[in-house]
Amino acid sequence: MKKISLLALAAIFSIGAFAQSGTSDKKEDMKDLRKDKREIRKDRRERRLEKKEGDKAEVKELTKDIKADKRDIYKDEKDLRKDGIKHPGHRANRQIHRHH
Repeated sequence: MKKISLLALAAIFSIGAFAQSGTSDKKEDMKDLRKDKREIRKDRRERRLEKKEGDKAEVKELTKDIKADKRDIYKDEKDLRKDGIKHPGHRANRQIHRHH
C-alpha cells in the first residue's frame, strides 16, 4: 500500500512539473523574438564596420554572437508556432518596422 501511494505521489509531481514547463506567454515570446532580431541587425552592422577596419578577432566574436542569436530566434519561432501564431518571424519584422 505504501509503494502505491508513493508511486501515485511521484506521478502527480512529475505531471505537474511537465505541465508547468510547457506553458509560455505569447507576448513575452514575441518580445524576446523582436529583441533577438534587433540584436542580430546591430551585430551585423558592427561586424561590417569591423571587417572594414580589419579586426579579425572582433569579426569572429560577432559572428559567434550572430549564430547564437539565430539559434534563439529559431527556438522562439518554433515555440510561437506551437502556441498558434502564424509566421512569427515575419510578424516580428513588421512590428519592428512599425515602431521605428
